[in-house]
Amino acid sequence: MEVIDSVEKSEEPIPSSGRKMWDSDDEDGLGWEHRDLIEQMKLEVRNARTGGLPTILEESETPKMMEDLKPLKIDEKFEHKDRVEEIQKVYKSYAEKMRKLDVLNYQTMHAISFLQLKDPIQLTTGQRSVSAIKSLLFPSFWPCKLRRIYADPTLKSISELHRDLELVYVGQVCLSWEILHWQYGKAKELLENDSQGYRPYNQVASEFEQFQVLVQRSVENEQFQGPRVQDYVKNRCILGALLQVPAIRDDCLKDKKENRVEGNDVVSIAMLTEIIEESMRTFWEFLRADKDEASVILKGLQGSHVHLQAPFDSELLMNIKASLQKKERRIKDILRSGNCIVKKFQKHQEGRLDHSMLLARVELRLVSRVLNMSRLTTDQLVWCQKKLNKINFVGRKIHVEPSFLLFPF
Repeated sequence: MEVIDSVEKSEEPIPSSGRKMWDSDDEDGLGWEHRDLIEQMKLEVRNARTGGLPTILEESETPKMMEDLKPLKIDEKFEHKDRVEEIQKVYKSYAEKMRKLDVLNYQTMHAISFLQLKDPIQLTTGQRSVSAIKSLLFPSFWPCKLRRIYADPTLKSISELHRDLELVYVGQVCLSWEILHWQYGKAKELLENDSQGYRPYNQVASEFEQFQVLVQRSVENEQFQGPRVQDYVKNRCILGALLQVPAIRDDCLKDKKENRVEGNDVVSIAMLTEIIEESMRTFWEFLRADKDEASVILKGLQGSHVHLQAPFDSELLMNIKASLQKKERRIKDILRSGNCIVKKFQKHQEGRLDHSMLLARVELRLVSRVLNMSRLTTDQLVWCQKKLNKINFVGRKIHVEPSFLLFPF
């Protein structure tokens, strides 16, 4: 009660001389500096008088205070930093798996070269083993002849090593698509917080364009190089950047003096998002050109049998194949359902598929390629099953649920 009484007394009318002195203080600068605080104190006094609670002033009453309290720019900065750190962390896992497969690739290539020189007697008497090895790596004969070659212990070892090369190719293809698709989603999130394009992405945009060029050249030269797996593992040894997806990062992380760009030369996050999507379409062309020749080689050696990690995996494999065939039929039905104009357009502009259709076709093709491997683990089968479960159909619309599933090996 004493506090209220003192407050009430403090709210008694101020004499005109007092008001004048107050105003003069304002004019001297003290009032301007503490005006918002004084107004807040007056309002608190009025609230205490009426029994109310302390009140936050409206924006119209304290424009300077509200402006100081705005956290939007700070939040955006921290949110951008968090997303970039997340990208770098996930990308590190991708890069590590790609590196492990590169090591396996080098070791396998050296092992094959060693086995080619292991039998000097046969090498000096007609080069039978060498010609047989070349036939194995670049085949053009019937399965019966393949089985005779498979009886040779040296060539049998090479066929085992060939499965490792197939794992290198399939594994890196699946890994690169996963990080490419995932980063496309992250680029769209970054776009929401930087719609004005304040941050430049010139360096990484250039790296994505290089990614496209290397993949396109690989497809163009493939007809002169031989089967996909052998061509890929060889080029991967020569060109380490082949199918290596770059990590999203803005140029602000680099030396600003060295990466200063001005005017129309700046690559915004919106432009980078488009470049990443174009990289996804280039990847689809690369994947679509794969004729699974390596799988045909190994299946010719051992029939249609696939080496499974566990006996119970055979039932899982059958279920996955059935689900894959069902979803592939749905995709074909949707592609055929368009009118003649759309069909004609898609025939000449296959790379311009609807984004959901693009995702679904790539995912299904990857699952199909994994299932065609001559050796499968339980984890790889589970990976295929999860991939298929992410593709759903509502009427004639396709929905691919976002996910991040690095290929196991």
